[in-house]
Amino acid sequence: MTTPTERPWLASYAPDVPHEIDLPQGSLVDIVDQSVLRFPGGTALDFLGAETSYRDLGEQIARAAQGLADAGVRAGDPVAIVLPNCPQHVVAFYAALRLGAVVVEHNPLYTPRELQHQFEDHGARTVIAWDKSVATIQALPEDVRPERIVSVDVTRAMPRRTRLLLRLPVPKARAARAAIAAKVTGTITWERISAAAPLPVDHPARRRPTSR
Repeated sequence: MTTPTERPWLASYAPDVPHEIDLPQGSLVDIVDQSVLRFPGGTALDFLGAETSYRDLGEQIARAAQGLADAGVRAGDPVAIVLPNCPQHVVAFYAALRLGAVVVEHNPLYTPRELQHQFEDHGARTVIAWDKSVATIQALPEDVRPERIVSVDVTRAMPRRTRLLLRLPVPKARAARAAIAAKVTGTITWERISAAAPLPVDHPARRRPTSR
C-alpha cells in the first residue's frame, strides 16, 4: 500500500471520502441492479433539481431496454450515444448494456465530418441522440448513416418549473430553449422507447454468468 506522501492528492479528499475502496463484483448492470435493491428510495440522479430514485432508475432502464429491443437492438450490436450529460443518457447507457449491446459514446457537439470517421469505425445502425444533434447525424453519408435514430429532448428531464419557464413566450426563453432543444423528423422519440413494458427478468440478456 502506498503512503500519503506517495499520493499527495489524498490531502485534498473530504474527511468522509475513503482513501481505499473495495472493488465491486459483477458487471456494470449488476452493480446498478444491486443499488436498486439496496437503496430503492435513495437518490440516483439529480438533474438541475429533478431527482430520480434508484427504484425509478431501475424501472426506466428496464423499459428503455425493452423499447430498444422492440426497435431491433440485439446483443453484440454497437449502439451509438450522442447525448450531453442528462438522465436519459444514463438510462440509455445501461439499457443498451442490459441487452448485451456495445455502447459507443460520442461528443454531441461534433460536426458531421468528425462523427463520420467514428461511425465508419463502429458501424452502429442505432443511435440515441440529443435532438440538437439529429440534423448532424442525418447529414452523414448514406453508407454510414444509422438506420434508427432515437431523438432525445433533454428538457423533458428538467424540473417542471424550468420546463414552464422555457415555454414562456418571451425572447429570452425562446433563445434558451432553442439552445437545448430542436424539432426533428424521421426519428423514433425517446418517449416511445421508454414507454415500453419493462424487459422481463428472464430475458436472455439478463441471465449473465456474472449476475448474483
